[in-house]
Amino acid sequence: MRGKPSAGKQKIGFAIRRRGDTSRPSRGAIVFVEGGPGYAATNADSFKPLAAVMAPFLRRRELIAVDQRGTGLSKPLFCRGLQRGRISVWRGLKQCARQLGTRREGYTTAESAADLEAVRQALGLQKRRMILYGDSYGTYLGQSYAARYGKGMRGLILSSAYPGNDPFWRTLYPAAERAVTRSCNRAPNCSGNALGRLHRMLRRSGTGSRLSANVLGYLMGDASSYAPGGYDHLNRVVSLYLRGEGRELRELTAPGPPGSGPAGYFSEGMYAAVVCNDYPVPWKKSSPIPERRRQLNRAIRNFRPNDLWAPLGKRQWVRGSAGDISACLPWPSPTPNMQAPIPPGRKMPGRLDTLVLAGEFDAITSVREARKVNSRFPRGRLYIVPSRGHASELYFPFTSPATPRIRHFMRALDR
Repeated sequence: MRGKPSAGKQKIGFAIRRRGDTSRPSRGAIVFVEGGPGYAATNADSFKPLAAVMAPFLRRRELIAVDQRGTGLSKPLFCRGLQRGRISVWRGLKQCARQLGTRREGYTTAESAADLEAVRQALGLQKRRMILYGDSYGTYLGQSYAARYGKGMRGLILSSAYPGNDPFWRTLYPAAERAVTRSCNRAPNCSGNALGRLHRMLRRSGTGSRLSANVLGYLMGDASSYAPGGYDHLNRVVSLYLRGEGRELRELTAPGPPGSGPAGYFSEGMYAAVVCNDYPVPWKKSSPIPERRRQLNRAIRNFRPNDLWAPLGKRQWVRGSAGDISACLPWPSPTPNMQAPIPPGRKMPGRLDTLVLAGEFDAITSVREARKVNSRFPRGRLYIVPSRGHASELYFPFTSPATPRIRHFMRALDR
């Protein structure tokens, strides 16, 4: 950790796909940082789809995947309770914080941005020959890197971008509701009021039931990732449920066995540390836990509109697993060693060509959030990917409309 050398050193791992044509000079490198936070960019599930998207440019450019600290090749952070998922998130967070001690201060977006710059320097990669691609949380890291080190960089691609400045993430549930409606309107086998059916299902099951929690988890996760098909499947099984046939709805939305598998693939500890260190919350992080609870309750009471998450109540959503807003209550307070992702008052480089992508049906990061991110960049260009969800070029590299738009942007950079 740079602000506290006594905390020790951090290994940063990366993988390089060499350019196909070594008979001519390299045109530079595409540098890839993954989302989560907690996923490794060197995972084949991420690296291979991006290589497919960037295939036309890899004869003359290297593709470099950099694993953020605590992921993949960069000493994956293993917090047993969180990773195995067999205890409450509250207990898991407290255990993870105790395990890390003061090292938790190093798991921030600002530190990861500095790590990325250190890798660039170690590889001797000139900024004018560097194009940075980040998806999901990688866009949050990408914004931090651009603000801190991006002057002179050739290009920046932010797929499923968000500013991360709203502790209630109030654009996401309305985005999911719009996606349910629009996906049904465009599907040949869907008719009627799909959103009304979903609301009736939640009321019939009970808004506080396990089934409703699973359905909301699917709505805010897999439905977005696999849009439009995810929403089509959800609408079909919700319709069956309302006709008295609930088996397929339970099967589609069941979360599966507890735990997240190997920490090298996805680190729950790294996710928790970065989210709780960096993201805004509806309480003062410096307050003791009892006072945080009071501040959270006051924020919920004062939140408007009251029906944003209907048919769920405000308190149900904020304290539920789908909203995930109150999870960081037990996390330790920040210290002066920890820096904000973007330094206060810092502007983005004025000459940095930037492409911001947002899936029209994305409820993990919303179109409204992407618009805010794009407005930060003087040379930003926003593309709303029609009828698609979260980082769709990585889920569907050969069919997503995002792929040709990314390639168009890349070709423009080569002119």
